[in-house]
Amino acid sequence: MKFQIKYITIVLLLFVSIYANAQSVSVRAEVDSTTMVIGDKFKLHLVATYPQNAALESIDLTALKEIENVDIEEETDWDSTTIGREVLLKKDLTLQVWDSGYYWIPEIPFVLAQNGVSNVFKTNSIPITVGAVILQDSVQLADIKDIIREKANWEDYLFLIVAFGLICLAVLGYYLWKRKQDLKTAPPPPEIIIPAHEIALTALTQLKGEKLWQQGDIKTYQSRLTYIIREYLENRYEIPALESTTDEILRSLKKVDFDSSWKDKLQNILQVADLVKFAKAKPPADFHDRVLQEAEDFVIATKVKPIIIEEEKTEA
Repeated sequence: MKFQIKYITIVLLLFVSIYANAQSVSVRAEVDSTTMVIGDKFKLHLVATYPQNAALESIDLTALKEIENVDIEEETDWDSTTIGREVLLKKDLTLQVWDSGYYWIPEIPFVLAQNGVSNVFKTNSIPITVGAVILQDSVQLADIKDIIREKANWEDYLFLIVAFGLICLAVLGYYLWKRKQDLKTAPPPPEIIIPAHEIALTALTQLKGEKLWQQGDIKTYQSRLTYIIREYLENRYEIPALESTTDEILRSLKKVDFDSSWKDKLQNILQVADLVKFAKAKPPADFHDRVLQEAEDFVIATKVKPIIIEEEKTEA
């Protein structure tokens, strides 16, 4: 029983101590004037007094900021002064009103911590009266003046220049992409086929100009000559002349539209060339020019003749 009484006494003393300390805390709000007109600025002074063993944790200005048509223009830092065992804290806010009517500066909560306990203290609310602007008889509203326009410079058209440049890049990109797609899908160019006789005559002219047999290189000369004739026969008559012997070529020519009057001369040219290449035969000097000329005559005589279609003439 004595222990319970002692415990209750300690709790009561602690509560009284906290209450006494809490009672020494005071917060208040003050304004320079409670009457003003639209557009006026006025000062709101926040003052807090509390013991040195207390500390300001926070101040909530949310309700003040939410007042319609009232703006907080400026806000000073806290000004702290110690007087005896108390701390005097001050803060000034500059407010401005933008419409007539009646307003209330709301209660602003201060949160102070003392002896490990946080308590909320609120300032007093303040009524504000805002009147409309009264014009004197001698004051008249001036006419609305037009905006002073500056001279245009290139920076005024920068957006249009950039937009035009982006459009040009987009068009160019699309053109290059479309061209690439068209090249992918375009059919390949037609193959240019050179007639067999033109290939052969060009090669014979080149061989004649190299003068190989005159320089003693008869084997190379005859090998080149027979290769040109074999290539011509393969391209002209579509027979495997490059891979066939002389006898096989002559047998293949019997199956195609070949002028047999050239058989003996062709056989002589090919057989002499075979003797030169494989048996190292040495034909007479006049044989080389003569056989080259016969090769040219053979190509010209057996080349594909163009088909000429004559159109019938009608009398008017």
